Amino acid sequence: MYRIVFSRRAEGVFLKLPKKEARRIKEALENLKQDPRTHGTIKLENAPVASYRCRTGDMRILFDIDDEAKVIEVLDIRKRDERTYK
Repeated sequence: MYRIVFSRRAEGVFLKLPKKEARRIKEALENLKQDPRTHGTIKLENAPVASYRCRTGDMRILFDIDDEAKVIEVLDIRKRDERTYK
C-alpha cells in the first residue's frame, strides 16, 4: 500500500474544497493508495506540474509516484479548465 503525501499547495486547495468535493477527492486518494495506476490514472507527457493525473468529477488530482518508497506525492488539485495542465 502506498502512502499519500500532500504538497503545501495541494493541502491548501484540499482544505478549501466544499465538503462534497473533498469527500470525492478523499475517496479517490484511498483508491490510489491501493493501486496508483488504476483505471482512470493517466500518465501525462510534457506536463510541468506532475507525471500523473486522476480525474474525480470536475477536479483533477495531479501527482507523482515513487515506487521504491511507496509514496504518492499529491502536487496539486485543480478544477478542470484550459489551464489545468499548465
